[in-house]
Amino acid sequence: MDSVAIKAKLTAAYDAAFNRGQYSALDDVCAPEMIDHSIARTGGQAGLEGFKARIGGHRAGFSNLKLSIHKLIVEGDHVAIRWTMSGTQDGPWAGRPASGKTMQMQGMNLERLENGYIVEHHSYPDLMTAFMELGFIPPPARPQK
Repeated sequence: MDSVAIKAKLTAAYDAAFNRGQYSALDDVCAPEMIDHSIARTGGQAGLEGFKARIGGHRAGFSNLKLSIHKLIVEGDHVAIRWTMSGTQDGPWAGRPASGKTMQMQGMNLERLENGYIVEHHSYPDLMTAFMELGFIPPPARPQK
């Protein structure tokens, strides 16, 4: 599969899963036993089903969840993705009750493919900024002048 086809396939699958809750779209791009190395993974079920459950947790916390892909680069068997995830926390998320606040979290993924399927998923979301925006943690103190 060429890089244009890989980009189109991954973009469509991530859009369907994150933005519309159509998790089965990931079956077309992820191996069932994929390894999820995301820093946001906190245990639970492994593999593709665990990845789907984690996305479901995001959607439960943010009913208006929106994932926007800004850049997707394919090089050999690796794909780099720069993204933004945004929404209003109107449900429980990250072990905290609904805050009613909005967040806009940026992140990067690095996916390793075999035979056109993601077999390893690395995700690096900016959780600190999201936690500050949602009021989970205070912003850093400003230096005194």
